[in-house]
Amino acid sequence: MKTAKLTTVTLEKSADVARLRDVAMTLANVLQFGSFERTRTVTAVVELGRNAIEHGQKGRATFSLTELAGKPALGLLVTDQGRGIPQEKLQPDGVPSSATGLGLGLRGVQRIATRFGVETGDEGTRVNAVFLPSANLPSGSQLIELATRALDDLSAKDPTAALSEQNRELAEEISERDLLMRELHHRTGNNLALIAALIRMSKSRAEQDETHQVLTELEVRVGALAKAHELMQRGIETGKVELSEMVTEVARTSERAFSGGRLNATIEVACEELRLDSKFAIDIGLIVGELITNAFKYAFVGREEGIIRVEVSGDPKHGIALVVSDNGIGLPADAERPERSNSLGWRLIRTLTFQHDATLTVDSADGLCVRIKFPAQI
Repeated sequence: MKTAKLTTVTLEKSADVARLRDVAMTLANVLQFGSFERTRTVTAVVELGRNAIEHGQKGRATFSLTELAGKPALGLLVTDQGRGIPQEKLQPDGVPSSATGLGLGLRGVQRIATRFGVETGDEGTRVNAVFLPSANLPSGSQLIELATRALDDLSAKDPTAALSEQNRELAEEISERDLLMRELHHRTGNNLALIAALIRMSKSRAEQDETHQVLTELEVRVGALAKAHELMQRGIETGKVELSEMVTEVARTSERAFSGGRLNATIEVACEELRLDSKFAIDIGLIVGELITNAFKYAFVGREEGIIRVEVSGDPKHGIALVVSDNGIGLPADAERPERSNSLGWRLIRTLTFQHDATLTVDSADGLCVRIKFPAQI
């Protein structure tokens, strides 16, 4: 019979010891422990639980059915999140010496258990114990079913305790998930920063103007994503991003990316404070970055100065208007309409506009002015 996990008891407060005792007693009865050995076993389990609560800050006791010497046995793994047991206070067999005054309980459990081991360190302590009953029971799925049914009956007698245990397990799982998500977002932010740094380094070494131009455009796009990620992590409201910060940062990133040449262009931003869904805000930020990039590339040919304006107005309930304009040379009479361009930037603008059912118009009467009207989002 392979080891089969049966149930887990969370160990946070003294009241949890009662639940631990009931579970241990129930499983000892299933395995037909004798009266004396059942008392000893339950006492040992309770001792481990108390140690985890008192010295380990928070713990968990996992019961299982396992085999020892070819016979069914009760397995118990108790883990905690304490500071561990100092190595100098451990005997060679991994059990604290009774002389220290800290390991009396564990030494007692070691004498009762058929198999016993302790792993300890700065991350916490793991105590693994196996208790072998004297009764000769056949191992197999039938014994697991009996144990499962007995635990269900125990929960039915005290539904409040069972529900409390389930709620705490759920809360712990959510906490672990949130911790993993925070670590994932932290690493994502670091990776975006590293990518941006590599792009800037590559751009500074680029010898071809075309390569330098491509890397500059890529720097603006990555900068927009990095800022969106930062705002999402700082946001009070999950999944929301402050658009004004997003657009302002995209503008500043674009100015830095295109600085250093003969052109001295200023970007003016007028954006109301709007908290938008993260995807919507990111898409607007990417569109703004592409339109600013196009203005830097084409609006001021033969000129040394220029102004680019970014304006955002409206609200999610009634629709949002985005206007990006410049005081550049505008479109030559025979030029291809930019909204029909097959360039990567305009393809991206068209795709993002289409995804949000927005309308796009271009006016080149006085410089170039691109207006995008996003419909209501609520």
